Amino acid sequence: MSDLRRGFIKKIGSTLWMHFEGRTFTVDMNTSSSARRSKQTHGVTDGFLRSPMPGKVLKLNFKPGQSVKSGETVCVLEAMKMEYALKASFDGKIKNIFKNAGEQVLLDDKIVELEK
Repeated sequence: MSDLRRGFIKKIGSTLWMHFEGRTFTVDMNTSSSARRSKQTHGVTDGFLRSPMPGKVLKLNFKPGQSVKSGETVCVLEAMKMEYALKASFDGKIKNIFKNAGEQVLLDDKIVELEK
């Protein structure tokens, strides 16, 4: 039995956006191949869970003050008729929530702030 996983890849301008398992990565196609590398730009690397693409917040699974473990789904977005689970990349606590369920988000909008 195979483990089928879905992801999303889209090229916007000179940037290749890849969304997989709650994390979003970008590759700048204008950078030389020796300097090019994938980097995580969304998710919870800086404490802020940001929208990886325009869409709508479907569900928030936590409230401010609640603890979250690494890998837990913090928020679910709907974009392009698909659902995307945005997951915590470290154990922490929900500090702030910037968007509510049902609200539209743009690329890079802050949704949730986590603190370690």
